[in-house]
Amino acid sequence: MTCRILILEDVPFDVELMEREIRRAGIEFISEVVDNEDDFMRALEEFKPDVILADYSLPSFDGVSALSIAGEKCPWVPFIFVSGKIGEEFAVEALKAGATDYVLKSNFSKLPLAIRRAIREVEKEQELERTRQSLVESHWQLREAQKIGRIGSWQWDIASDTLSCSEEALRILGIPGEEFRGSLDEMVSRIHPDEQETFRDSIRSLRPFEGEYRVVRDDGSISVVLLRAKVLKDPRGNPKSVIGIKQDITEDKRIRESLEASIREKEFLLSEMHHRVKNNLQLISSLIRLQSRYIDDERALEIFTECQNRVKSIALVHEKLYGAGDGMAVNLRDYMEDLLSELMDMCRGRDIVFRMELEEVHVGIKTAVSIGLIVNELVTNAIKHGVVSGGEVRIGLSLSDGRGVLTVADNGRGLPPDIEVSDPPGFGLKLVKFMMKRINGSITAENCDGAVFTVTFDTGGG
Repeated sequence: MTCRILILEDVPFDVELMEREIRRAGIEFISEVVDNEDDFMRALEEFKPDVILADYSLPSFDGVSALSIAGEKCPWVPFIFVSGKIGEEFAVEALKAGATDYVLKSNFSKLPLAIRRAIREVEKEQELERTRQSLVESHWQLREAQKIGRIGSWQWDIASDTLSCSEEALRILGIPGEEFRGSLDEMVSRIHPDEQETFRDSIRSLRPFEGEYRVVRDDGSISVVLLRAKVLKDPRGNPKSVIGIKQDITEDKRIRESLEASIREKEFLLSEMHHRVKNNLQLISSLIRLQSRYIDDERALEIFTECQNRVKSIALVHEKLYGAGDGMAVNLRDYMEDLLSELMDMCRGRDIVFRMELEEVHVGIKTAVSIGLIVNELVTNAIKHGVVSGGEVRIGLSLSDGRGVLTVADNGRGLPPDIEVSDPPGFGLKLVKFMMKRINGSITAENCDGAVFTVTFDTGGG
């Protein structure tokens, strides 16, 4: 880096000696020489020196006046007196007035050292100023961030029993900054009387803690504050201070309580909706059963019974949702156990065994209704057309690679050789095929010591 040196000197020979010593020291520089006030002021504006070398006395100007001008226009530029005769008393006064250094003309060899030292000092001062500005900026950002987040910081020094708080921490407590005296009791006194003892014990226990406390302001208003704290220790492991944060969560708590109330209301309305739907479906089932008493045709009676079972399977879903905590998800295992219990009534007197291996699988209402209808059709078919008295029906439910797997099998006569699951002949299997679209599912059928149906389906649907 090339150093720009402004020389205030009226003796050319002295200028030559100064420049020679600077050059010999290996300092790269350019210089401008002036010998009066006007030229000096112009050079400060246009030449913009990095260092000023000034003689103490010139015919029409003097170094002290030059120092005063430089102090106003460019106080950061090092100012070095270079004079033939300068007393110790003047040197001290010059340094007090702002001069960086002084060098006697009888000892020009010290000039490069003085220049280097002055430049280093300027660089250090500039670095310190940058650091100071960075700290000021960081402090401002932290203060603004605390305001935005409604979070204040505090620290209790154990040895001195003094408390320090950020501006936001004092605002949260409702303590004016000019009235704060740095006492822990000032913070404790702002806590609701019912919680003061717990709060004080938490701090003086010298252990980390977290809790929500009510803060009482001077106007009687109460805010909810979350306080967290940890203990700082000295190198020997002894507690030194307790440091923590305060966060005003009054509004957050109000919103959370409002949301929780809204969720409870929604759950109640959903529960009531499922309850009423279930009741209406049970009414429809009862009407179908009553109507079936007036039917003599066995095939028509069978159709009515099947319709009644389908309605029951749907009603059972809403009954499960009515009792569920979230009102949205159905546990298929519990649902299928109750559904199969209903279907077992069809087997009275036939000594048919039901074997169930059901895992816990949670699905939405649409999937649950679809699976319920599918189970109803497949198990009904197994009872009616597959097993004989003393036979067995096996129902399985599991998860595989994130998808549900339902199996319905029996040890009966098996499927007819000409049946096509993709184009089934009866209404029951057509209904099963239709349900596959609702659950993004697929179905396979095979004979393996009886009929075996395997359904895979998406558990993440509605």
